Amino acid sequence: MSTVYMRQAKNKDLIHITAIIDDSRHFLKKQGLDQWQSGYPNQNTIVSDLQQERGYVLIVDNQVAGYVALLSGEDPVYTNITSGKWLNQSAEYVAIHRFAISNQYRGQKLAQRFMTAILTYFFQMGIVDFRIDTHPENLPMQAVIAGNGFSRQGNIYIDDNNSRKLRWAYQLVLV
Repeated sequence: MSTVYMRQAKNKDLIHITAIIDDSRHFLKKQGLDQWQSGYPNQNTIVSDLQQERGYVLIVDNQVAGYVALLSGEDPVYTNITSGKWLNQSAEYVAIHRFAISNQYRGQKLAQRFMTAILTYFFQMGIVDFRIDTHPENLPMQAVIAGNGFSRQGNIYIDDNNSRKLRWAYQLVLV
């Protein structure tokens, strides 16, 4: 049985995180998706996450197997939602961004375990509201999101290389 846990990312993890993001970029491209194909996220994005202490890694048997950026508090990306609405107007939530698993660990249900670790970690700190978005055709990520109890609330738009891209927005409020 493998040892699996989540911890805050460290500067020494940067090379592994960058490789995971690149793996995910190629995985999305193979699916025919334009998500992450414009150079975002990149190493500068990850360095910023590390500096702001919002990067987390999934560790499997002492190896970095996944990466996520977790933003506490109101996220401007989620301010304007269309074709629906958030379950509440709270500004106290965790936004889940840049969720990625290494190709080496893909297909092992680790994304589900990673999401569970995220929810548990923040629940223990008293945060019960979580938001996430993904490409409308990113079926693997939608399975992870739905499999952890999130419900689709509407649409958001992100700025990507001088164009606005549609993303499906999800929310989970734990009670």
